[in-house]
Amino acid sequence: MESDLAIITLVAIIVIGTSAVEIFKYYTKAKQRNSRDSVDQLLAQNKALVARIQVLEQLVTDDSYDLKRKFNQL
Repeated sequence: MESDLAIITLVAIIVIGTSAVEIFKYYTKAKQRNSRDSVDQLLAQNKALVARIQVLEQLVTDDSYDLKRKFNQL
């Protein structure tokens, strides 16, 4: 009777342990997938901001901008 209980306990421990390992693997894969998506979004946002800054720099360093600013100051 005790040997039957030991066998059932051993099987239960193996099943629970294997399930826990598989759940952890799924969790880590999902976490990596989400982090890749957020990194891609941040890279796209960074590229857009760099493009906007380049346009602003061109506007500010343009000679006609400086001339317009001087006229507006008058």
